[in-house]
Order: sequence, then C-alpha cells, then structure tokens
Amino acid sequence: MSSPTEPSSSFTSPLDEVSPVATANLVSDDGYNKGQSRGIETIDALQEPLLPATDDNPNASFLPSPPVAGNDTESASMHAALLIDDSNWEHYGQAQSKACRDWFWGVLFLLQLTVVFVLAVMGGINLVKEGAKWMPYSDNDDDSPDGGDSIFINGAVIFFFLTLVTVVVIISALLLKFLLGALSQMMIQLSLTMSPLCFGITFVLALVTFNIPLAFFALFMSAFGVIFAWGVWHRIPFATANLNIAMAALDANHGLWFLAYAMTFKAYLWTMIWCCTFLQVFVYSPSWVYDCTHYSDDPSSDTCRLSTRGHWIVVACLLSLFWTSQVLKNLFHTTIAGVLGTWWFDPADSHSRLALDAAVGNEDVAEERPSAGIACCKCCGCSPIIYDSWVRSSWYSFGSICLGSLLVGLLQVLQLIVRCGRQQQQDRREQEGPRGLQAGDLFCCLLQCVVDNLEFLLRYFNQWAFVYVGLYGYDYITAGTKVSNLFQDRGWSNIINDQLIGRALAMMSILIGFVCGAVGTLVGFIFLGPLGALPTFFIGMVLGGLSCNILFGVVVSAVNTIVVCFAESPNELLRNHPPELYRELVEAWRKAYPQECGF
Repeated sequence: MSSPTEPSSSFTSPLDEVSPVATANLVSDDGYNKGQSRGIETIDALQEPLLPATDDNPNASFLPSPPVAGNDTESASMHAALLIDDSNWEHYGQAQSKACRDWFWGVLFLLQLTVVFVLAVMGGINLVKEGAKWMPYSDNDDDSPDGGDSIFINGAVIFFFLTLVTVVVIISALLLKFLLGALSQMMIQLSLTMSPLCFGITFVLALVTFNIPLAFFALFMSAFGVIFAWGVWHRIPFATANLNIAMAALDANHGLWFLAYAMTFKAYLWTMIWCCTFLQVFVYSPSWVYDCTHYSDDPSSDTCRLSTRGHWIVVACLLSLFWTSQVLKNLFHTTIAGVLGTWWFDPADSHSRLALDAAVGNEDVAEERPSAGIACCKCCGCSPIIYDSWVRSSWYSFGSICLGSLLVGLLQVLQLIVRCGRQQQQDRREQEGPRGLQAGDLFCCLLQCVVDNLEFLLRYFNQWAFVYVGLYGYDYITAGTKVSNLFQDRGWSNIINDQLIGRALAMMSILIGFVCGAVGTLVGFIFLGPLGALPTFFIGMVLGGLSCNILFGVVVSAVNTIVVCFAESPNELLRNHPPELYRELVEAWRKAYPQECGF
C-alpha cells in the first residue's frame, strides 16, 4: 500500500492493511452492527488520505488515499462523482443491547416443540414395534427367497443413493458458482428471453396443427413476455450488480453454504419427527381424534368420524408443522443478514481472524485472539462472525423469529382449511348435479383470494423485517416498522419489488435439475445397469432441484441484505471493499432508477 505522499495507481482494498483498533469501532460489543450509531462520515471524510493507526492516532482513517497525479487524477474525479451524499439521510438502524426480545413467543414455541417431541418418541416406539411385525425375514434367516442376498442388494442401493446425493450436491455447487459468476448477466437476460421464445414456438406449433385457441393464447403470452423484457431490460445491470456483491460477500463467508445444508438437514429431520407425531395421534391413538359408533362385535363395521376435539388437534398439528418450518427458514435468513451486515460494515470480522491477522503479519496476535466460542475452521470457511450471528439469531432474536413465523404459519393453516372447504363444496356440487353459482361458492373464492394475498404479503414483509433483526437486533414489530420507513424515506418501495434475480434463479434451478438428472442417469447406469438409468434421471433431477432450492435461498437472503445495507449506508461499501464493487452498483442504480434512487 502506498504511503500518503506517494502517488497511488488505484484504490487499494482495506483488507490489505487492517487495524484492530479501527475495526473494533464498527461492531458493537453485542455483536450487532453499529451502522449509524457510530455516525456516517461525510464525503470529505471519505476522501481523507489513508493513514496507519498509531498510539498517538488510533482512529486514523483507513480509506484508500486518493490518486494525485497523471491518470490517477481522472480516476479520483470519477470516484468522487460516484460518492453519495448521505449527510441528509435519516438512518434508522441502531445497534441494540443484549436482550431476549419477544421472549414469550420463543417460550411458547419451545413448549409446543416439547409436546411434539414427546409424541414423536411415543410414535417412533410404536412404529418400531409394528415394523418388526412387517419384516417377513430377519437378517439371520437363511430361508429368505434371496438366500441372504437382499442384504447385499440393500447395501448396494444405499451406496448408490449416497453416491448420487454427493455427486449432485457437488455439481449443483459448481454450476451455481459458474452461472452466478461470470455468466450472471447472461443468465438474467436468458430468463427474460426464454419465456417469450417458448411461447413463440408454441404459437407456431399450434398454428401448424390448427389449434387456434392455443395459438392465440401462446401469441398473447409471447407478446406480453416481449413487452415485459423490453420494459425491464435496463434493470439487468442493477440486478447483476446486487448479485455480484452478494456473491462476493458469500465468497468471503463460504461457511454459510455448509450451514445451509445443515439447516436443510434439520428441516428434513423435523419432517420425520412430525410424521412420527402424526402416526402416534391418528394411527396409534385414534380415540384422541375420532368418535366411533359400534354396531356389532365386528370392528370393521364401526363408523368413525372426526370429533370436535379431533378438528382442533388437526389444526394444532398443521400449525406446528408450518410454524417450525418457518422458524428454521427464518433463523437461517436472519443469520445470513447478520453475517453480511458485518461484511458490509466491518469486513475484518467477517473473515477468519486468524487468516486476516496472518495476512498483515500478526500471527502471534491471531493465535492469542479468542475464537468467539468455537475454533475457526479455515478448511470449511467458517469464521467467528458466522457463529456469533447464529448465536444472536437463535438466542437474543429467537422470540422475534418465532413471532413472525407464527403469523405466517397461522395464515398457511387458514389457507389449507379454506382450500379443503372449497374442495368439499366442489365434491358436493358434483354429487348433487349441475346447479348455479351460489353465495357460498363466491364467499369461499373471495376468502381464499384474501388469505392467499395476506400470506404472500406477510412472507414478503418478513423477508425484510428479519434482515433488520439480524443486522441490529430489533424486536419483530420494530424491525418491520423501521425497514418499511427506510424504504419509504428513500422512495424505494417499487425498487425492492424487482424480481429479475428470482426469475434467473428459477431458470437456473431448472437447468441444474436437468444436468443433475443426466448425471443421475449415468450413475444409475453404472451402479444399477440399463434398467436403473431412466428412474435415476428423475431422482437426480429432484435432488438437483432440492439442492438448488437450498443454495438459492442463501443467495436471495444475501441479496436482500445487500439492498438494506445500501439503503442504510451506501458509502460503507466503498470504505470497506474494492471500489469496483461500489462503482458497478452505483452506476447500475443510476441507470436503472435515475429518478427513484435519489442520488
């Protein structure tokens, strides 16, 4: 790094030289990002020369020194033009002290989880007992039809499945890294052009086969896709810039990818536990939910119907399923927000402290520095900040996560009830014969529309509210209010509705699914022979889609956090990271939203 008096050919990353004193001011003692609580420096401060920290001046600026000669003068002018004057902006985020917020909802969640676990253990025991009766042969029974070869066959199938899962996970990760790297802009462009192109092909085929209704529909959809693509094409650099910065943050904290698979394993484990609970309640203890009428000594002639208590138990079971699933999802989302917020405001702590100190020659300090409760594992990209963010989310913010997840879970249960009611009405109408539209049908239709939209809006609200929960540690209601005020104050209410990244990720998920299906066919052919090739194509495609769902969830959470951090403190990106990222993002904002961005 050049000294303050020497010309500098380019901006230097602040990671090239880091002071523990300076970086310590960026994150509160509680681990939450201080953000605006430490004050946002003005543009003049952003252009101060880079000075190393000393005993006399421990708070020296750690910004890159501006170029002073030759072509560097032009570069300095260009970067000065990109700086955002946020001195008049109202900053809503303040780091909160350590406290368990919305704790009542966290305790309520743990109570219901305890009940489910107890019932699951009872159901698992009964399932094992019943399973022993279903087994026609034991492992030591030589009279089995296969002569004992079934054990070998089962072992081969298990080995095949494990191999397929491993290969699919690796290929999905590699393809995601490749497609979201150099090809990110191309993938967004393809996501906009593929839809009208496919409908155009459908229009031609329908016209050739004289299917006029389908041809008109395909033509309309193709024209609509072309108009939509033309209207949002100028936003592609904006979506690409956000995606590139999110991927840069994830590359610096790639332990989040491993945490994503761990959380997915927890979700699968929870589904198995819930299924055991369901078996215990509805199969092994039917008297809890059914009222049966006995007509004779023959049990098969008994008539059973779901009791009033049984209806409430069904609702409780469904609520437990949806609530816990939402908690697991939002817990991970909040953790990612905390990690990327620290990367934005204080990149030093978002890396492995041992690696960071070793890079600046402080190996002794790195060895003596505490590891925030865990040993930092460089091989998997773990860093203390990932652990710290996870602890904050699963302890101090756990009640807030449970509250937001409960609201969505309640609406999802109501959605299911309304849909079941509409289905029962439709079945009854088919049994009674043709009849006109009645008031009950219209009411159920309107009710489903209202519930579906409320559920969508609440999930949309949660994805931004939990970013603020992860960044600053607010309670659920306060976080949602502040992030809403933030976007309204910036005039970005329409900007955050941009769905280009979601479209690109959906298309990539389909593409990766087909690639994984082809790989599954190859693995199935090797392990199971020609007959196993076709079924394993669909198995590989499903596994590829599930893996993409896991990985893309990390990307979406990262992009949402980047948007919020940029709305809070845009110049922190230039202060703490290579200027290319800042330049790309600011230029993209100004091109995509010249009026709305406000700078």
